[in-house]
Amino acid sequence: MLAALLDTHSEVATIVNECQLEEEPLSRTALRDAQAALGSVETEGEGIRHYGDADAEYESLIASAGLIDRSDRGKLRIEGGDRARFLHGMLTNTVETLGPGEGNHTALTDPQGRTQADMHLYSRGDVFFVETEPGLQADVFTFLDQFLIADDVTIEDVTEAWCIMGVQGPQSPGVLSDLGTDLPEDVYDSVDVPGGGWVVKRIYAADVGYDLWIPADKAVDAWTGLVEKGARPAGLEAAERRRIERGHPRYGVDVDTRVVPLEAGLEDTVSFTKGCFIGQETLAKMHNLGKPRRYLVGLAIGRDNPPESGDQILDGEKVVGDVKSWVESPRMGGMIALASVRRGSETPGTTLRLQNGDEATVTALPFIP
Repeated sequence: MLAALLDTHSEVATIVNECQLEEEPLSRTALRDAQAALGSVETEGEGIRHYGDADAEYESLIASAGLIDRSDRGKLRIEGGDRARFLHGMLTNTVETLGPGEGNHTALTDPQGRTQADMHLYSRGDVFFVETEPGLQADVFTFLDQFLIADDVTIEDVTEAWCIMGVQGPQSPGVLSDLGTDLPEDVYDSVDVPGGGWVVKRIYAADVGYDLWIPADKAVDAWTGLVEKGARPAGLEAAERRRIERGHPRYGVDVDTRVVPLEAGLEDTVSFTKGCFIGQETLAKMHNLGKPRRYLVGLAIGRDNPPESGDQILDGEKVVGDVKSWVESPRMGGMIALASVRRGSETPGTTLRLQNGDEATVTALPFIP
């Protein structure tokens, strides 16, 4: 039962109630204190890097169950009688055909088809929730709000009201067995959790995974309960290794407003059968011709010194792309990176060169199926 997670009264839960900061929501501060009690190492402006052993945290995401605090993700609540019709005309993926408890990966594009945001949309009965990269919810709010005229639609930023606990790894179903509900079977599907909140199937750091959306005032008890059920807290270092190994682009890091979703590894965000949406003409033309200008690819670098994000990629003397994000991958035995390259340089096996002279081999994504 969820009560088994939320009513847990451990030493960690006692510690975190003793120290609060006035400038931030008390529940969020208490959650950080719970994480500090478990050895979290935080980098200012970046979040928790690790909990003392990034390598073991990485392995937990592969072999057991890792627990990732994703509470800084942006969150919008959208309601009103016109919500589905309105969003259907705004977003790149389908909305009107989503039933309660269903969701998808979607994006916002401008009239030229350029990516303004990628996000995850969840239908929760009479409301939709939108999840974005941290801080991006403000831009999404502004983008959508400018098109609201006489629509019965209300958009609310609920980022601070909800925390997200990511449980990723083959043992995650067992960790979540006390929720008091069957876990959703399909990716992006969600079910209510008795006692408040909901759980959605999400795959981003492992082959099996879920996100538990929990009201912020219940976050500490939920976090403590999940740890006591066997989930190992995992920080950004472990999560980033898995993200890049799995070839998932991140908006603001691997994707920006210069590229369209089909050039950025975000093909799954676009429906070509849903009807009109902003930027549809550009995306449909590119899709029908099959000729994106750029491609998101993997690079196997295999050297000791990491590249820099933004490093130029060359074919001979010609600049053909740039490095986006990189990580040292134990599974791949060296440095790997996500990169954006021009059409003609995307074929796996192609040997390219970084601006410092190091060779890099184009690799199909994901690096590790």
